[in-house]
Amino acid sequence: MDNVFDKHCVFITSTGRTGTRFLAKSLSKMVEDCYAVHEPANVFIKDLKKWRDDIKRFGFYQMTVGQFLPSKSMCKLSTYRRRGKITDEKAKEYIKGLRKQILEETKESLYVESSNHLHGVIDLLGDVFPNSKVVFIIRDPRTWIRSAISSSVYLLYSKVDFSFLGMSMRAFHFKDDPYSMKWNSMSKFEKFAWYYNKLNTLVLESMKNKKNFKLYRYEDLFLGEKKEENFIDLLEFSTKFDDGFSRNYTFEPSFLKKKINSASDEYKIPHWKNWDKKKAQILQKHCGDLMDMFGYGKEPEWLEKLNSDYKEEYA
Repeated sequence: MDNVFDKHCVFITSTGRTGTRFLAKSLSKMVEDCYAVHEPANVFIKDLKKWRDDIKRFGFYQMTVGQFLPSKSMCKLSTYRRRGKITDEKAKEYIKGLRKQILEETKESLYVESSNHLHGVIDLLGDVFPNSKVVFIIRDPRTWIRSAISSSVYLLYSKVDFSFLGMSMRAFHFKDDPYSMKWNSMSKFEKFAWYYNKLNTLVLESMKNKKNFKLYRYEDLFLGEKKEENFIDLLEFSTKFDDGFSRNYTFEPSFLKKKINSASDEYKIPHWKNWDKKKAQILQKHCGDLMDMFGYGKEPEWLEKLNSDYKEEYA
């Protein structure tokens, strides 16, 4: 291949806590001639072996100091792009620099990358990788926030996610954001609700009418009665390209019964059915539009929690 960026690629992204690691592991086993990877060249504090392996592969500099630079970290690049601190052309240059080595080393004909760090450059991927598809996964914000806050590997707004490092989006990064002046007084729960709405809204707006883009609900892929049918649809989308390129796959329904990177045994907050009204109304205030769009929050128990003038009370 004359141009390594012409390789057929599938990029899967989300807010995180949506099965991205599971998808990388399962697609690598279900799809022929496919190399699937989860968040390449990213530091996992809880997985020192992966960190050591990535240092050998990508170099000590990129896997340490480089993680705080948009040219060496996809996480930092996404945040910088969303904040308007970097031009689209420079961002595309950095994307190429970040993925050139991986693509050169990938002998398989199909490259799949599953990573929540792609959110900020999702609309540029088609320009950098002309033979690519993009999958976005959205999850019920009520179960997402419970999983995200409870996870020991999800570091958003944690003690090590220092504001001055600029690794994660915050409301005060956006001058026109209505919560930019309220950020420091917001609870961690509310900050997560803000993040969910901000990231998903930005992605949906930037990917509107993109032909190489497909969105799935987490619940439809992993929990619903038609999860096998929906997962096969994901496999079809990921293995058939407009130029005629395709790869065979073997769907393994038993994989959907497995849990990877789950926080279900040690949740730090209760199920939403046991939330008080204030917590429910805070989440609805931030995520209500998206919940309506994707059919979340229709349960009578949820609607009862919203039965007050929360918009005035918590605005």
